Amino acid sequence: MKTSVVGWFVLVVLAGGPVASAAGPVSHPPMRPLPKAIGGELAKGPTRFVDPVRGDDTHTGTADAPWKSLRHALRQLRPGDTLYLRGGVYYERPALSVSGTATAPITLAAYPGELAIIDGGLREFAEQPATAWQPALEGAAGEYVSTRSYLDLDDRRVPHQFLPGSWEPMWGIEDDRPLALGHFADSMVPLHGYRLLSDLRADNELWIAGQKERDAGIYAGPGLWFNRQTGRVHIRLAHHRLAGLGDRAYRGETDPRKLPLVVAVGFGDDVCRISGIRHVRLRGLVFRGATGSPMIHVYGSEDVELDHVTVFGGFPGLLVNASRYVRVVHSAFRGLAAPWLSRAHMKYRGTPSYQVIFRDNQPVNENIEIAWCEFTDDHDFAFFRFVKNLRFHHNFVDNFNDDGLECGPKLRWHTMFVYQNRLGRCLIPLTQHEIDRDESPLDHDAGTGLFLYRNVLDMRGGTYSAPPVQPDPSGAYLRREGHLVGDHGSPTWPVMRVYHNTFLRQTPVFRDYFLFGLASQGLKNTERDVFNNIFVQTERVPGVVFGMKEAARLREGGNVLWGLADGPALKGDPLAQFRASPLFQLSRAHYQPGWTTHDLVADPRFVRLTAADEASDLRLTPQSPAVNFGRHLPADWPDPLREHDRDAPDSGALPLGVEPWGVGVDGRIPLSGPLLGPR
Repeated sequence: MKTSVVGWFVLVVLAGGPVASAAGPVSHPPMRPLPKAIGGELAKGPTRFVDPVRGDDTHTGTADAPWKSLRHALRQLRPGDTLYLRGGVYYERPALSVSGTATAPITLAAYPGELAIIDGGLREFAEQPATAWQPALEGAAGEYVSTRSYLDLDDRRVPHQFLPGSWEPMWGIEDDRPLALGHFADSMVPLHGYRLLSDLRADNELWIAGQKERDAGIYAGPGLWFNRQTGRVHIRLAHHRLAGLGDRAYRGETDPRKLPLVVAVGFGDDVCRISGIRHVRLRGLVFRGATGSPMIHVYGSEDVELDHVTVFGGFPGLLVNASRYVRVVHSAFRGLAAPWLSRAHMKYRGTPSYQVIFRDNQPVNENIEIAWCEFTDDHDFAFFRFVKNLRFHHNFVDNFNDDGLECGPKLRWHTMFVYQNRLGRCLIPLTQHEIDRDESPLDHDAGTGLFLYRNVLDMRGGTYSAPPVQPDPSGAYLRREGHLVGDHGSPTWPVMRVYHNTFLRQTPVFRDYFLFGLASQGLKNTERDVFNNIFVQTERVPGVVFGMKEAARLREGGNVLWGLADGPALKGDPLAQFRASPLFQLSRAHYQPGWTTHDLVADPRFVRLTAADEASDLRLTPQSPAVNFGRHLPADWPDPLREHDRDAPDSGALPLGVEPWGVGVDGRIPLSGPLLGPR
């Protein structure tokens, strides 16, 4: 089954059958570009083949006599082998247990020009939807139930992932854990995993203020619910009536018998497990069909590479545990947040999923690279706490309705280098949790902490935090803007070096803190440097509030601040009042010139940035006050653009004359520009 096309024709392969055409999907339009087959030549070394359509495990595994199942094929591999997966859907949960060598790795790859999909779900809902469902006779309007029972899939497996909050175990509400998750197979838009049958059956879509009780039904959109008593899956695909949703509202087919669906039931099983092995490559594969469990779990392994992999769902999509030299490149991770799902829906009435988690088993995760990837459309993004020497660069992160990059709290040894990324809509892009009150040392090893540099963080689009409590046709509730930085439980924040970034917001941050909170929040028992950044918000000029009586260990300067709406009418220097304060004098104990001394409130004069037009171009013009305004930084702070900024450093992510780079898979997404995905 060959295909090298993109767009709607790709849906034929994704669904496992001829169910869509160039006219578009019958469910909801895709949120992001669907995966396409990658090309290339066949490997020159030993090659083996597996084919879910015409293969047979009694064959020899050659191109003309391929094996049928991954389970069988993986046991036959030896160092240096490349196993090609012919196009189609493999309804299996492969476990990789054979190592390659440093000079002869084992590779699992999609056959050039074909889409190979590994699906941990139940094939009948994708391949025979007409017979997989029947009307729920005592259900709500439009409710259906599976014709089969799956009683053996509620076996209470212990979860693998480590979560920062109180979600595991689900104390007192284990019976409410969503056990059925899925996607529309034609568009790969997620289905909501309902905790409560009352929500699935509800007509109400408004949030019930102050109530989370079981009987307060809130319909969250097309989704699934697993009945633990009967073992059957319930589904409802009713159209939205919530005012303000606009194009996000579901308007597609409501009869699941007419739709191929990806449906996975259960909890605790990895879809793909890479355990205790070395020197393995995965290329060009698509993964789907996870429950509230890891899609790809890398455990106790070394030298593992994921290249041009696409992951739909999983909690998390990627779990890395006690592993080193793991590389993830040119891959796309799509989460569980459908266009109509908010933070409140997922956190309180569904699955509060993380997309990437690093666990704390020993030995510690070390030497991890994640580059040229796309992470989108989920509840929380990444729990990066337990990793040493993480290099996260040229990635696109967008549309997370709760936490973004979780780096903390302070540990003596962890090092994270986050650079040249485009980070978009997250409720709190930079956050940390407290697990143990005594987990952070007072000191730290030299050179450790979070290094955040040469990134664009554009938060102007906001996130869907919660549905309104009263009808709101404006849809303003879809675009709530959170904070740049925040925490949960007041942990000690990691040491942070924040330099040469460009930050964009629509509204002022919490309490109008200076430098969007980077100069004010989370400075107890830690230290921070904030140099040579540009901070721009649409409404008002960024404030100069520190919120402290004693000066913390903060060094900052070379920062340019501006407000698009109110900046042109500004009179005087907004920083002058602080420089006359006692706190300014105290700040000189940590930064001798004093805070704000080397900062400037001025229009950075980008090539293009307006309040109404999101087609921004964040290059500096020659007249920009940010040119040569930055402070010289320590030579041991990494900076890939240092040689392009030879005079006094320019403030912001892009020095004058440097062309913007692309981010995401094959660099296909510009560093700045229109918002992508649900709006």
